[in-house]
Parts: sequence; C-alpha cells; structure tokens
Amino acid sequence: MGKFLLPFREGHDTIRAFSPTSILVASLIIGVILSVQAQVSMVLWLIGLILLIGTASKTRWMIVLSLAARFEIVILFWVLLLPFLFGSTIIYSLAVPWGQLLLYQEGLELGVLIGLRILAIITLFIGALSHLSLVEFIGALRTLKVSSSMLGSLLIMLRYVPLFVEERHRMQEAQQLRGSAQGERRVQSLGLLVGSIIDRAMVRSTAVYESMILRGFGRGMVVVGAGVRKNDLLLFFGIVILVIVLVNWQTLVVTLQ
Repeated sequence: MGKFLLPFREGHDTIRAFSPTSILVASLIIGVILSVQAQVSMVLWLIGLILLIGTASKTRWMIVLSLAARFEIVILFWVLLLPFLFGSTIIYSLAVPWGQLLLYQEGLELGVLIGLRILAIITLFIGALSHLSLVEFIGALRTLKVSSSMLGSLLIMLRYVPLFVEERHRMQEAQQLRGSAQGERRVQSLGLLVGSIIDRAMVRSTAVYESMILRGFGRGMVVVGAGVRKNDLLLFFGIVILVIVLVNWQTLVVTLQ
C-alpha cells in the first residue's frame, strides 16, 4: 500500500469494536472538550486518558507521536510568543537594544495551556485515524454527508502530498551527491529542481486523471456510508460519563477556590 499523509491502518491489526463513523464523531466531540479546558492539569489528565485508551486499543504510538511532533513549530509558537505579549505579572526582564523584553506569568501559563491543547487534539485525531483504513475514513465522511468534491480533493491531498515531498527529498539527495551549487548557481539549481518536480507532477496528474476516467470517476461516488453499530452506544455513553466527571471536577475546583 502506498504512503499516505495520515497513518491509516492498511496492513496493520488494531483493536476496534466501534464503527468508523462513531470513531470520527467521538474524536470531534473529545476535541471540542479539549479545546475548552482552562486548566493545564485537566488537559494533562485528558492526555493521559487518551494515551491509556490508545495503548489498550493497540494504537501505533511510535508513528502517531512522530507525526504529532511535526506540529512542534505551531505548539512552540504559542508557548514562546504569548509570554512576551500577554499578562501583567512580570517574572523576568531582559535588556535588548530596543528596550526591555518582559516575560509575563499569565502569558506563560496561557501559552503552555494552548500548546498542550494543540498537542492533545493533534494526537487524538492522528491516533483515531490510525485505527481506520482510507476507505473507512472516506465512508465515515460520506455518512456525515461530506460532499463528493471535498472528498475528491481530500483524497488527492492525502495521496500525493507525501509523494511530492518524497520526490523532492530524492532529487535534493541526488543533487548533493553530485555536488550542490553555491550562491547564485544554488538559486538557479533550486529553480530547476522545483520546475522538474512540477513538470513530473503534471505528467503524473494527467495519467492519474485518465485512469480515473476509465474507472468511472465522475459517475457517482463508489464509496458508500460506513453506517453505525450497536457498540457505538457504549462509546457515546463513555463520552457522557467523561463530560459529567469533568463538570463535577471543575465545580469542585471552583468551590475550593
């Protein structure tokens, strides 16, 4: 099976008692729950719960976490930038040529909170998708009434973005083995590299489009909805219990304060 942008479960065994649609919807609900948490301890507790449930269901954490780590720039952006922009309690002052650079406690706490939220949500969705095949993922989206045009664009992105990146790495390695140019010649070399990749992409896209037309593309969606199962009720019952626990926990924290 070719490479995809997300870690679909083609060729891998996972424990999955629920339908693809319920897994996708449950991930969206839990993602919303994570996005509204206002305490770092609560987010950390939910991350631990995600890791525990994922380990019990044989999630391929090495692949999932390696993909989640690629978003470290987005996470570090919030963690490193907000402490200098937001807050009133100064915890550190640094002299710079244009004045004083102040580090605020409130901004640091907010940056850590937002960074942990992003990390948790990304890990949640990548982990959930690692239990679905590509066909099951598309079937779940069809069940949720996602349009065929959006699904077609999504399929192209999932399949050919990794190919584009892989081809770029391969051509860069070939240039380095031949002795990459410096200065102006390097810019010219990069231009030739990008042009060659785009030219190959056009040739490949034409061939793929013609093969898809021969297979009936545009005459109706081949993938149908994934449907639901009886076990899905247990999944959503568990989410309801989770919401009740979180609400009671937050109420207790507010009462103690």
